Amino acid sequence: MFPAWTGAVRRPAWRPALHICLASALLAAFPGIGGTQPAPETESWNIAAGDVRVRCRMTIGGSFDAVTSALSGTLRGEPLDPRYTGELRVDLATLDTGIGLRNEHLRNNYLELGRGPEFLHAVLSDIVLAATPLAYDRRHKTRFSGTLRLHGVQRAVEGEAELRGRNGRMQVEAAFSLSLEAFDIPPPRYLGIGVRDAIDVTVRFDAARGETSSDGGS
Repeated sequence: MFPAWTGAVRRPAWRPALHICLASALLAAFPGIGGTQPAPETESWNIAAGDVRVRCRMTIGGSFDAVTSALSGTLRGEPLDPRYTGELRVDLATLDTGIGLRNEHLRNNYLELGRGPEFLHAVLSDIVLAATPLAYDRRHKTRFSGTLRLHGVQRAVEGEAELRGRNGRMQVEAAFSLSLEAFDIPPPRYLGIGVRDAIDVTVRFDAARGETSSDGGS
């Protein structure tokens, strides 16, 4: 009843334009599929100020602190890794217990600073902080681990840390305990009064943002 159609089938002219629009929308929503993106930058934080406090408990009760502000180091946020790594260095010759003679005994008889360069500093390296973003202006508690070199001996340590981003700086307070015997340090004695083997260490510092570098080393 109807004559057969012998003409070519014509596709709608708007379909290629629709494909272009869809592709543009996908590239806008997921920019990573459109080509190589710049490598993430490594953040560097340099210690601007801080102090270390070592709490020594005496065998007869009570305690005293050895303190110093001779603290230096750097923390780094590696690309694609939310943690911070780095190292801290403490000048042991500056530890002050508040009593001159006790300071001399600590430095010469127990820390033995005269034995060589490796005895002059305590170095905490391979630090890993499960850090939270600095965008939040409040404290964040986290765990940390690291390797402590003290008195020529290296031992793994771990403890608690609190981080806070404030005014473009990072504020950190970390605390851990260690055994003097584990570092081949005999428990100090002063005027016949001994110090217990376990001591508590608290580190506080502010870090300022340093130079950044990309994964490619630029």
